Amino acid sequence: MSEMLQLRAWLVDSGPEVYRTLVLDPRLTLNQLHTALQIAFGWENYHLHQFHDNGGTRYGVPHESDPDVNDERKFCLGEVFNRKQKRIVYEYDFGDSWIHAVEFEKTVLSESIEYPFETFIKEGKGLFSGKKRAAMCINGALAGPPEDCGGIHGYFNMLKLKKNPKAAKSRDAKERLKWLGDWEPSRFDLSDVNQRLGRIRVKKAMAGK
Repeated sequence: MSEMLQLRAWLVDSGPEVYRTLVLDPRLTLNQLHTALQIAFGWENYHLHQFHDNGGTRYGVPHESDPDVNDERKFCLGEVFNRKQKRIVYEYDFGDSWIHAVEFEKTVLSESIEYPFETFIKEGKGLFSGKKRAAMCINGALAGPPEDCGGIHGYFNMLKLKKNPKAAKSRDAKERLKWLGDWEPSRFDLSDVNQRLGRIRVKKAMAGK
């Protein structure tokens, strides 16, 4: 049996809380955690991101403008989440500054993971291909915010508009409501998230560790 990491990620200051519970292979890299969080929260990977912990250590993709950041492609989750309740921050979009907390809850055996099986079935087909999954989501609530909506305060304004669309009297409010389209704050499709997470695989270099 193989051990997996159960991580809980949530959007800081969201209320009601937007969260996801992920089960991930510890050999995945922080860069792959970035991919998993993008999928889980419905982000589109339009913007820059970084991880950092309370000790000031930062992880990301090094660039000439920021050469001191640790290369997230070289750090496995098992190295970073090396103790229970270890928590790091995932920041996405330095303009809107979406802050996610990611906490290591516990180690679980992949063969004993409990999940609502019906959420892994779509149109009569199982989302498990028979290969061992490196990433899955077993729980969560609410849709992630729309891209470029103005950060957490903009998100709260969007929630108000969706809750009471008839109150959108101003031209700006009407345009924002139209821009939101079919975005529904309460919608969280676990089966769709898991279908997309299925493309994440342990890299061969890491699998040999």
